[in-house]
Amino acid sequence: FPSLRVAFAHGGGAFPFLIGRVDHAFRVRPDVVAAENRTSPRHYLAHDGVPARFYVDSHVHDADALRLLLKLFGAERIAFGSDYPFSLGETHPGELIESMKLPQKQKAQLLSGTVREFLRV
Repeated sequence: FPSLRVAFAHGGGAFPFLIGRVDHAFRVRPDVVAAENRTSPRHYLAHDGVPARFYVDSHVHDADALRLLLKLFGAERIAFGSDYPFSLGETHPGELIESMKLPQKQKAQLLSGTVREFLRV
């Protein structure tokens, strides 16, 4: 399914923070971890100017976590997330992104650019 696009909520959950462990397991135990897929897990993240292969949202409540997502996925694969209609969302959606010292172009990408591209609107 080459045109299938996949997005994960809450910054991709634990995956971004476990990529080192997943990649290590891929290298040292390919008999277990890479039995069906010989592609490194890091290949699916942003690398060498190639965007990440899947999307995550920005709803992480933490500037350091969002910076890690920017490094691993790139702004073009991080969609604005609000957690609406649940009560654990940001009090002021977008406040974390706006409060960070990021280039305006990157903020615009995070706040609306990625989701517009993902939804093709």
